[in-house]
Amino acid sequence: MDHIKKLIIGLIITCLTFAPLSFNQTSVVKAASSDTFDITVTGEFLFIDITNATWVIGTVAMSTVHYTNETGVGPYATMDTCTVNTDLKLQITNAAADWVATVATEEAGADVYRLNASIDLWVSENMVILGNPVSISSDITAGEDETFDMRFDAPTSTTVGDGQSITVTASLIKH
Repeated sequence: MDHIKKLIIGLIITCLTFAPLSFNQTSVVKAASSDTFDITVTGEFLFIDITNATWVIGTVAMSTVHYTNETGVGPYATMDTCTVNTDLKLQITNAAADWVATVATEEAGADVYRLNASIDLWVSENMVILGNPVSISSDITAGEDETFDMRFDAPTSTTVGDGQSITVTASLIKH
């Protein structure tokens, strides 16, 4: 009988010891073996479109000055899809056939014209020269546009009567 008591006590202890190890299958928590995440990215993008990109000055008297804003319409740089801040630069990329563009701080002269640009109604201005881009506006906020005016200083005299055509290139540089 002692033997039976010991056996029953052993079984009870065994059941109590292993009882916490038994569990209900419906309460099992499984760890995820995978998950996903999204990535959103925008590339640096520069875009410029010049509105009012043709300025027909017409016949000019020598030693006269002409402004794009004389008619109330100046060039307008549309840059609304740029994703970075930019600097707007201008340069003469095709000088007149018979006239020479000024360099550095030179004034207009015989068969020499001068071209300037301003973004603030001529409070300040920058000379636009041949072959060297000149910054006329700096740190333009991404998605913003810029209006600028041009000034043409006619030569003091000319040796030709032919029409002259000048090409100005506008460029955006990441600031």
